[in-house]
Amino acid sequence: MVNIVGKVFENLAIGFVAVILVVYPREYFKAYIITRFGDDTPKKLGRLSLNPLVHLDPIGTIAFIMFNFGWSRPVPVIPMRLKNPRKALLIISVFGPILGAITFIVYGIIAKRVENYYLFSTFYRAAKWSLTYALLSLFPIPPLDGSRILGVILPEKYIDWYIKYEVYGVLFLLGLLLLWVLPLIMSPFINVIESLTNFIIYGG
Repeated sequence: MVNIVGKVFENLAIGFVAVILVVYPREYFKAYIITRFGDDTPKKLGRLSLNPLVHLDPIGTIAFIMFNFGWSRPVPVIPMRLKNPRKALLIISVFGPILGAITFIVYGIIAKRVENYYLFSTFYRAAKWSLTYALLSLFPIPPLDGSRILGVILPEKYIDWYIKYEVYGVLFLLGLLLLWVLPLIMSPFINVIESLTNFIIYGG
């Protein structure tokens, strides 16, 4: 019984640190880019912070640990405050998936080189989850990056309407999770991503 509890705690601790490695650089730098483009909303709301915990979404964090995919708290942005809103919003939206692909490679290389079991397990999960999040974030579901990319290409008269309903996106994601729709959709992608992660670490 003690061993089982210890293993559960170990799994949770490793998973939690891995989620931070996935989420923190992505959301911090998105907040930074948004601020550089002229919208200081992330700074006012405390998202331009070195504290990784402000970027975690509780349900998204649990989903990472239980289902091998998840999400973070979306960085708030008011498009009309951005310099050249459409261009800025597109850059901000594609940044997350691109950084996810980069951290996938970086964390995979680190996992390949470390010998400590706990460090290996942490960076292995961080690598795998970075790529699954990069993929998931391209789905056109608010508040994921894919929804903002869709918002950029929508006619201007629909943008305000689209942003207004973005706040319900997390509830929609939670509904898909509880109904087991999202795990079914993500399952084949997770298998492929795990194979890619194993290739980086063991493939030569």
